[in-house]
Amino acid sequence: MEQTTYIVAALGNPGREYERTRHNIGFMLADLAAGAYPAGRWRSWKDLGSCFEVRLGGSRVFLLKPETYMNNSGLAVRSLADFYKVSASGVIAVYDDLSLPFGAVRIRRGGTAGGHKGMLSIAAAMGTQEIARIKIGIGPRPSGIDAKDFVLGRISKEEEVKLPPALERGLQALSAVLEKGLDEAMNLFN
Repeated sequence: MEQTTYIVAALGNPGREYERTRHNIGFMLADLAAGAYPAGRWRSWKDLGSCFEVRLGGSRVFLLKPETYMNNSGLAVRSLADFYKVSASGVIAVYDDLSLPFGAVRIRRGGTAGGHKGMLSIAAAMGTQEIARIKIGIGPRPSGIDAKDFVLGRISKEEEVKLPPALERGLQALSAVLEKGLDEAMNLFN
């Protein structure tokens, strides 16, 4: 990744009713990352999201929590990317993945969205599926429960125990992507 400016698009839904849901694991990771920089603060980005700027080595990194709801996340990402002239290769999406066991972390260079509406929106807005991704597992979905109900459901007590180490591993994966590059990070985490 030859960028000097990155957008970390942490996916979730705005509002208190979604705060501790599986679908908001991207927001949780962004909050953890921002917490490592106490001098910074979240600010509004054109009523499309919340943005937190940090410097990491020689790179400028924007943590972005779109407030457009999951299905329209690409609007906020594209707006920030256009303003700061960040190409698709400088966007890193962080989101939940139903196909991975709870807490598992996978880094991908690109590919399909796997049905994830937020990732579909970002790919459409940026004009490519070649967006780096850090996926955090929220599965498996119990049989008989609708996928939408499951991802929008609150994190269970059993999952709450696994959540802090999962978010910490996600943060380590994000740091590796930003500091070492995508290929080395994939070798370390996949």
